[in-house]
Amino acid sequence: MTNYPKKLAAWLHDPAEKQLVLLRDPVGHEGGSVVEIGKAVGLPTRTAMRKKDGQWLELDYDKLSQDKSVHTADCLAAAADRPNWPRADDAARYPKFEAVEFSRDAELIHPLSGTRLKLAALDLSIGVDQIKSVSQDHFMGLIQDNDPDLRKTFLAFWRFGPEAGKEATDLGVLWPMLPADSRTPDHSIWSHVDTVSAIHTALMGDADGPDQPALLVMSFGPVQGFIGQARSSSDLWAGSHLLSSLVFEAMKPIIGHLGPDVMVFPALRGVPVVDQWLMETGGAAFSQLFEDIDSELLRDNTDTNPLFAASLPNKFMAIVPARQAAALAERAIAAIRNAAKTWTMEASQRAFDAADVKLNDVTHAQIKAQLAGFPECYWAAATWPTDSADVTAAATQLHTALDSIHPDLKKQGVFQDATWKVLTKELKLDTLKFWTPNTGILYPAVYELAERALGAAKATRPFDPVLEEGHRCTLTGEAEWLTDDRSLLGLNRRDRDARSVWGKLAKKQKSWVKPGEHLSAIATLKRLWPTLFAERVSRLTGGNVRRFVVSTHALALSTTLKKLADPDQPMSTTQRAALQVLAASAQDFDTVTLPKALMRQLYRARHLSPAEQDTLRKLPAMLEDAADGSPEGEHRRQTIARLLGDNRPETYYALILMDGDRMGGWLAGNEDAYKLSYSDTWHSQVLSEMAMYERRDPQLKTYLATKRPVSPGRHSAISQALNDFSTRLARHVVEECCKGKLLYAGGDDVLALVAVDDLFDCMQLLRLAYSGIAPSPEMKLGERIGTLQAGGSGSQRKLLLDKGFGLLNRRLMTLMGHKATASMGVVVAHHSAPLGMVLRELRAAESRAKNTAHGKDGKGDDINRDAFCLRVLKRGGGEVNVTSPWWPVAPDQQPDTSQSALALMKQLAGQLALTDFSRGAIYRAQMWFEGLTDEAADAKTPAWRDQMSSSLAQQFSRQQGDPAVARRVVNFVCDVIKPQHPKTAIDNFLVTSEFFARETRAFGPAQAAPAAAPEPLGATV
Repeated sequence: MTNYPKKLAAWLHDPAEKQLVLLRDPVGHEGGSVVEIGKAVGLPTRTAMRKKDGQWLELDYDKLSQDKSVHTADCLAAAADRPNWPRADDAARYPKFEAVEFSRDAELIHPLSGTRLKLAALDLSIGVDQIKSVSQDHFMGLIQDNDPDLRKTFLAFWRFGPEAGKEATDLGVLWPMLPADSRTPDHSIWSHVDTVSAIHTALMGDADGPDQPALLVMSFGPVQGFIGQARSSSDLWAGSHLLSSLVFEAMKPIIGHLGPDVMVFPALRGVPVVDQWLMETGGAAFSQLFEDIDSELLRDNTDTNPLFAASLPNKFMAIVPARQAAALAERAIAAIRNAAKTWTMEASQRAFDAADVKLNDVTHAQIKAQLAGFPECYWAAATWPTDSADVTAAATQLHTALDSIHPDLKKQGVFQDATWKVLTKELKLDTLKFWTPNTGILYPAVYELAERALGAAKATRPFDPVLEEGHRCTLTGEAEWLTDDRSLLGLNRRDRDARSVWGKLAKKQKSWVKPGEHLSAIATLKRLWPTLFAERVSRLTGGNVRRFVVSTHALALSTTLKKLADPDQPMSTTQRAALQVLAASAQDFDTVTLPKALMRQLYRARHLSPAEQDTLRKLPAMLEDAADGSPEGEHRRQTIARLLGDNRPETYYALILMDGDRMGGWLAGNEDAYKLSYSDTWHSQVLSEMAMYERRDPQLKTYLATKRPVSPGRHSAISQALNDFSTRLARHVVEECCKGKLLYAGGDDVLALVAVDDLFDCMQLLRLAYSGIAPSPEMKLGERIGTLQAGGSGSQRKLLLDKGFGLLNRRLMTLMGHKATASMGVVVAHHSAPLGMVLRELRAAESRAKNTAHGKDGKGDDINRDAFCLRVLKRGGGEVNVTSPWWPVAPDQQPDTSQSALALMKQLAGQLALTDFSRGAIYRAQMWFEGLTDEAADAKTPAWRDQMSSSLAQQFSRQQGDPAVARRVVNFVCDVIKPQHPKTAIDNFLVTSEFFARETRAFGPAQAAPAAAPEPLGATV
């Protein structure tokens, strides 16, 4: 068992309020709140830093505790995360100009883009003693009584320390973002103490003595194939959620043994399933702590509970003791496969019981055979050498290991000539010198070695053939369907429907299996997972959570239901009479799961009675029942038609698949475009002072311009950014800002169902939220992002995006920044279209978004990614698509969101939706296009472009449209999309916009007043 007193001592080596008291407190930050907190939990007495002769002396860390490994871990983490600092040649002191007082000159540097966020001067009227008292009280309240091994106390500190509790509200939203070092404010104090604690845990080793850290990387599959085996949106959600849940089962042996702080990627703090695990571990005391922060996990007993959103990717990386790496990997594999087996047995038992069939040895043998090797598991570990005083000797070990995989690897990352020379060469500037780093700087090479070893393991995976004799599963098409009698496997469909467990189950539980379906072991687990998981959430919340079902038909109809619930469009007498007729028989139908935003609107529709609200929720089920051709169905169909009136029911829905671009490159840091130089991460005050030295010494200029290799802090920043995006922002955008359902959000991946009339806004908001980019007024997203609401001083900002940061419900978050991009595939399909086909088209759309070239860069290479591909699959056949960059982007500059492709398409659709503007303009334009050439060179010809623009503008003018929009479309396609076939691209842009202009989509007039531009983020902090 991990020594939690020592682990807690490492985590508390720096106080949370360090930057708020640094250079202000006579006893220094080491004499701050952590002294009394340490005493309260029984940690060794610490010696505080003090002032002498008017100078702040460097703390003698060896006096902090009896365990010097805390000092070692701190030095390793500092060397890995921060640049080398100059010191006076004759003393262990930092130069005076590096004394950055954060409380007076608060600055945050975005760790991935280098953007500087100048914060308003902090309130200096809040005294040092008060700040220390607030921090101390916050942590004192987290100490778990009757916790002799301090494990629960550590978990409480780790999870709730960054939460600005009720007693810490005076510190505002900045508390979770406080930097570890005011001179390089690009990583938080929480990231630093987590890294120190993780390294220290590895250094402590086990009963055999001290150890060294290692990076353990694990990956699980299959992913796309497993998720894509779906016949309904419920299957689609279940596959995503089940895989995410299984990955956490693999994590549990590692974080349970070593602590959740050791997980580098993904970040676990705030992940719903991790919070659930903490409540199970900590009991009632932890449940109370979650109640104190108003956690939705405990108060939401519906299918909108955050636990229903899958939020973990299929890969993780942890800092572990080197000697334990193999054993921990094997325990993780055993745990994930045991969970898969246990859950499959539970699902199979439930299915067979419901069909009144006994689950026997035949079924058990099938389950065992089909789950052999499921899920696929791969792992690799690389030791981080820390026991060598000679950095070069340790580097040689890594050189040899990398060379055994590929000779070029030892010349990448930290070992690039320019970087390695700067890091290892002693640099002297007048009376200053840079200290020689320790082996902490080797972290990038260790990471590279672990990743390459994992890739080699996946490339050489063994394949064991499986013998399957009977008819295959109707969902996966791979394994036999489960049976209690193998003789049934060879029967024809009619006989097996009559005699098999699945034929019997289809008559009793249609929500689990449809007539004709026969499921294998894994398919059974996937099909019953919504029911099994809903029961888990019910036990946690104490409520009765319904089975999580998302109907594509219901989602398509949400556009129609929104109109019916709109108090500004009151129903006619005929419509209200029809609604009352339907309400009389509403008890015969099940309530359908609807998007959260629509549900909120229905409940707030005061012009509707509770019975009428309930009837509208059941309208999708009524429509499906009305299609059966019976007299009752025909009467209901006519009644629904009277209810809808002029509102033709929407029959299309959208499926979104978003993926961050070049995530491997971001994590590996091998591409200079994703790196920051050393000067990019220094506080402005330090940088301005160093400019004097830089002019006198070219060595310093070279050092400052050198690109920093990856570090634990950088990986932590990426992990936390993806965590905040996936667990908070993606869900908020899809379900709160738009009428949608989030199916999966793990790291940089998003899979969501969205109503067609909200599609453009949802696509743009997801892309903006991923990078933390403020929308331009032209996007008309003001209401979507929650600009200041009317109400004076009581107003609160809900969502704000700017400079790579996000603010949601008073939580400040670091996002991926403007240098990070994402691509998206989108398919709009009829609700009756086979989901398997739609998913294939969706993956093809995402691939097209990532791989379609939009011009050449300065090196002559194709420019691709940072784009979307929107495909409309028409029910009558045919397809139109638009593949385009999101907006124009110049290298290393903020994107020009004022020229958003989707904003232009939305404007065009709004023009087409006007009553005075006939959509015939589009069809006439198509006929005229037939006489034009269609080559890439045409778009560069002024005469061709002018002819295209003028003729299209004339068509728009004839139909009372805005000719300027026509010219903007032509220029955008030619200048930004830069397609190989410009005429076809313009045609697709127009036709796709026309599809969204139809009356069911409810696009309003294009001349609506634009939303006010959001305020700069710094002004709100």
